[in-house]
Amino acid sequence: MIVVTYGIIAVVFVVLAIGGIMYLDHRFSASVGDRPFTVNGRRVESDDPFVLRQYKKFYALRVAYSLALLVLLFVVVSHVG
Repeated sequence: MIVVTYGIIAVVFVVLAIGGIMYLDHRFSASVGDRPFTVNGRRVESDDPFVLRQYKKFYALRVAYSLALLVLLFVVVSHVG
């Protein structure tokens, strides 16, 4: 039963992680609109300072979301069994 519980926890957290990051990326793209930019790895290339500020803001949100998921994972796993 514990294996099934850990399997469910793993699937839920993978979906939350991928879905949350994709949602934040979508919100970033929607916030900058039609302004020109390219993303190379973890860097954004643009001449527009608004795009750079938005990218920094959403990158910080991505990091905070990832850390929050990690903390939540430890809390959930510590209560199993």
